[in-house]
Amino acid sequence: MAVHFTGPILFAGKDGTKKWFENLPIDRNPDYIAYMDDFDRIGFDSNTGHRWTVVKDSGASVAIVADTVGGEVALTSAGTTDNDGASIQKNEIFAVQSGKDLWFEAKAKLSDADQMDFCIGFTVNFATNPEAMLSAADRIVFQVDDGDASILCKTEKDGTETSTDSGIDFADDTYRTLSIRVQSTGKVDFFIDRSLVATHTANIPDDENLTIAAMSISGDATGTKATTLDYMFAASDR
Repeated sequence: MAVHFTGPILFAGKDGTKKWFENLPIDRNPDYIAYMDDFDRIGFDSNTGHRWTVVKDSGASVAIVADTVGGEVALTSAGTTDNDGASIQKNEIFAVQSGKDLWFEAKAKLSDADQMDFCIGFTVNFATNPEAMLSAADRIVFQVDDGDASILCKTEKDGTETSTDSGIDFADDTYRTLSIRVQSTGKVDFFIDRSLVATHTANIPDDENLTIAAMSISGDATGTKATTLDYMFAASDR
């Protein structure tokens, strides 16, 4: 007997190590809010379709990496300058909501994993400098702190944080896939390379609209530090 699906077509992978995919829409659907940037344009400004807010230090840069398969963008510090870097963020169009799911995924690599600060995921908008994302009061993010390549999983509401060490580190210039699935207002699952590494049930920011964002700053004054992003994706039930 034929099976007739009444809901949206879904990505496969509900079981095993790919629970991040559960109920994720495969394409644009009016019942979902979705955004993805594959960083495939020729430049990084509003004229090329990359409509991001860039907050960076004066010597840092945000630029599309030329001639890469699939597209990449690099957040690069000024050379031989400590605590220097850049960030990108969108508008606050996502929210943790009762009875609704929220997804995020990005693929990122760090040039010097234990000598950089890095953060990516959902946050309230921030200004002034890229490291302001680290002190934003409402976040659901992955974070790497200068001096340690460990990938931390964080939920933070009104300045109160829950943090879990994923047990996985970044290696220099090696991509990791970082995924988040928020289930209603009570549970956040964190995935690295599509495997579940942490679950949070506390300090989930359910009273603020959130944007997707990424930031990267240098951890010492040696050379140039860069975070490269292959893509950033987010979706939610409308």
